[in-house]
Amino acid sequence: MNTKLNRRDFVSKSIWGATASMTLPGFIQQTLFNLDARAQSLPSQGGDGPIILLMEMAGGNDTLNTLIPYTNSIYRGARPEIRLGTEHNILQITDQDGPSVTGKNEPLALHPNLTRFKEMWDDGELGIINGVGYPNPNLSHFKSFDYWHSAEPNGVPKDGWIGRYLDNQCDGCGATTGIYINRRPTFAFKSNAATSPSVTFQNPQFFNWRDKQILGREKSLEGLYRNLIGLDHETDDGVSEENDTLAYVQRSAHSAMISTESVQLAMERGGNLINPDWPSNGLANSLKIIAQLIKGRSDTSVYYARQGGYDTHNNQVLEDGPLSGRHFDLLQTLNGALGAFVDEMKAQGNWDRVVILTFSEFGRKVIQNGSYGTDHGAAETLFLMGGQVAGNQYYGLYPDLAEDARVSRNSMQYNVDFRTVYRSVLEKWMGVPPSAMSAIFPSPPRDFQPLDIIR
Repeated sequence: MNTKLNRRDFVSKSIWGATASMTLPGFIQQTLFNLDARAQSLPSQGGDGPIILLMEMAGGNDTLNTLIPYTNSIYRGARPEIRLGTEHNILQITDQDGPSVTGKNEPLALHPNLTRFKEMWDDGELGIINGVGYPNPNLSHFKSFDYWHSAEPNGVPKDGWIGRYLDNQCDGCGATTGIYINRRPTFAFKSNAATSPSVTFQNPQFFNWRDKQILGREKSLEGLYRNLIGLDHETDDGVSEENDTLAYVQRSAHSAMISTESVQLAMERGGNLINPDWPSNGLANSLKIIAQLIKGRSDTSVYYARQGGYDTHNNQVLEDGPLSGRHFDLLQTLNGALGAFVDEMKAQGNWDRVVILTFSEFGRKVIQNGSYGTDHGAAETLFLMGGQVAGNQYYGLYPDLAEDARVSRNSMQYNVDFRTVYRSVLEKWMGVPPSAMSAIFPSPPRDFQPLDIIR
């Protein structure tokens, strides 16, 4: 008998779905419900083509203490206890000032812990995008992340922008074209059609066929999957319609097999990394996995890493000054981990294949609060780095810090829509044609022209 059931009913009602949610490892759940058969055979760009690394700074990074307008009297007055100045060994960008909304260029400096960022700027490998945001900013972490992940600000997100990119531009790609190093999937990879070839895992050692602790016995999931894939549809052509439950499960299982085997093979091929000097922290560990996958020629075009902790309402700096505190430590970790990753990419000869984009869900307010911290804001600064990035230049304008120019209760106003940054990366770096942008960005901003971010 050929059982028919739509995908939503299958996920919510079937015995397999219930079993998966209760007993199978998290990566199996994801692949069962989010991967598709078309991610089975053909290689994606990742093996030898361009790569995006999305670096999420979760919590709302404080732009003003990251890229510092150190001569600005409004900045100094609004942050008497947490501001950074020349006495704090800030890394002044002396070759050019930043264009500003005010029409007067703004002398800028990087946080003293961003030494590797300054090196890349000096080497022409880092560009700075100022004033990034979206209309009618939402200061909720959850809503704003929904908007950044979906590229649908002030709407009701249904899928992610990377998910739409993979769906529309990666037909026939490998099962691991998108990889997120984390315990839980990111909405940015979500596909409304449940076809995106992307996976999520925190440790590749556990992205495999066996899970003795969860199953309670030594049982090979590979055998289970192979038996499942071999089940007879009782149809002539061996391929059922879209809503055939068995066909869907078989395609999902096949994709799960392909993805786990692809990751394990890439890790084995990658072997030991070339750069021996890596920091010991969670972000560095994530970037080490990505570096090993790249070295092992994984068929991955989009990697995604996350560093949390940027919600610095209190103790952003300590009472003894701005060269201490949570933000100081976070940027030190970011600088060290990304610096080690860049060194590894250069040693591998892959630096010219990679573009790294940093972003947060929002910036912070112009003014400090009463707890040596800052509260949720709007516009922010993004960093773009890579061997082929048109670096050593600013994109966008530094916001006006004046009170009458602020929005959303003392937040900076944006002048570059973040969807323009996304489009720039896809079109200028990944080679996505302009004609495809309407499918990836169904609600584009008014001025939706890409930035010339690549040499």
